[in-house]
Amino acid sequence: MMPKKGFRKSIKYLWFFGFLGFRGFTYFITGNPISLFWFSFFSFFAYYFIAKMANEMQDERYFENSQKAKLKTAGIPLVILFIIGFFAGFPFITKELIILTCAFGWAVTIISYAFLFWYYDKH
Repeated sequence: MMPKKGFRKSIKYLWFFGFLGFRGFTYFITGNPISLFWFSFFSFFAYYFIAKMANEMQDERYFENSQKAKLKTAGIPLVILFIIGFFAGFPFITKELIILTCAFGWAVTIISYAFLFWYYDKH
């Protein structure tokens, strides 16, 4: 099933929302821990790789590459959740550090999936 033409055009520039992740640095000005969630917007950079494959026909190889990429990246959130759960009880771990770990864990997971999916498609 081929994506619609309007969809391909709109997804092409969606990765620019990744620059909103730099708003997370406003935490150092305001001190508001909610500002750290802006770092999760870095995950939009994954659309750079997704847009490169938007023109392709989805066939068996496409779905196989998607599954391989999902299996490789599934360990990242597991490790991040383990780190958060294990270290959350220590007194030197702050809520800011937990939020920051969650935001970067999300972004790294999405970007690594998109990159691996693109890599398996090209190699």
